[in-house]
Amino acid sequence: MRESQRLAFLQAIGVTSWVPRQPLAHAALRMPAEAEPAAQRARAADLTPAPAVDAPADSTAIAPADTGRPVTDSPSARLVEQRRAQVAAQPARKELPPQAASVSDLAATPSSPIEQAGRTVAPFYLQLWMAGPCALLIEISDPGLEKGTAEHNLLCDILRAAGLPPAPRLQADFRWPLSRNPQVARSAEAASEALQAFMQARLESQPVKSIGCFGAMAGLLATGDPEEAAALRGREEALEELGAGWFAPGIEVMLQQPGEKAGLWQLLKRVMPRWAETR
Repeated sequence: MRESQRLAFLQAIGVTSWVPRQPLAHAALRMPAEAEPAAQRARAADLTPAPAVDAPADSTAIAPADTGRPVTDSPSARLVEQRRAQVAAQPARKELPPQAASVSDLAATPSSPIEQAGRTVAPFYLQLWMAGPCALLIEISDPGLEKGTAEHNLLCDILRAAGLPPAPRLQADFRWPLSRNPQVARSAEAASEALQAFMQARLESQPVKSIGCFGAMAGLLATGDPEEAAALRGREEALEELGAGWFAPGIEVMLQQPGEKAGLWQLLKRVMPRWAETR
């Protein structure tokens, strides 16, 4: 097949530029279509004997490269070799190294779960107890307060000193996270919103004058910031749609650090009038 016909077929299918990368075994040498008329003229010139000229060889002539292929001393072969040399002389396209590509991929990738791990809240367990007109939200280790344990006895002593019924009843419990599905939000803000909804649902029909929050995680009832929740210890705050809440150390903390009971007593003296008026 003539090279002009081959290029016409390639152009018909959308290939506008075609150069062979390497010769095929037992295939005729190929040249660009525009070189065919020049090759024909050169072939005709070879038929006319040229006068001998005693002159040095042209320094610009390109010697055939030793490529391991049989060299055909003809004008068409020289044109093909020149074309191959021009293609080989073109600079190769630079490609990004694997490291650069990986960096760009990371830039386009959304934040991974590892980056969000620092904003999550560790699992915790709370119990809601009722003692007369006062609700008690207590952070405790699972399975919670049980009668006869040191934690339960300390809670009863606190209620007795505060003038509340010393035999509280368990109302409900709250476990965080609410689901084991890792796709569900586990941030402090999500825990605070879930805890507020839990308390509003459980206290909707309860005549509660005050809410006692024992433990750092119980402080999430007032704020979605864990640091601010821990700083609420010893204070009384207004809780939206829930009334007034006061924040005390955890029951287990006071067992390990008896000095914390003094701070709790100072807090109780400020909040006891809330339920003393109802007697």
